[in-house]
Amino acid sequence: MRVPGAEHAADFDGVVLLASYPNSDLTDYEGFSLQLVGSEDGVVNRASYDGARPSLPDDAHELVIEGGNHAQFGNYGEQSGDGTASITGAQQQEQAVDAVLELLDAA
Repeated sequence: MRVPGAEHAADFDGVVLLASYPNSDLTDYEGFSLQLVGSEDGVVNRASYDGARPSLPDDAHELVIEGGNHAQFGNYGEQSGDGTASITGAQQQEQAVDAVLELLDAA
């Protein structure tokens, strides 16, 4: 996945990656960065997700939402290969929103 606007990173205060990872080098990015993934996400390529971690700034934040899956970051239904969530979509989205708001408050 290509990070939209990576070539214009200085124009953004932060980047939030929902069940995704950068394919651009953001190590020098000075805004906040947050990467969220569900513990039951069966769609995101974990090897690529983990391998992209060095492309994020050293102070990047990550949150693994326990019991969350890939599809529940949106409202588009089940996805082939996704894990079974043990929390509701509303609970997962609330945790995601809370994490983003916490970073925005700190920025």
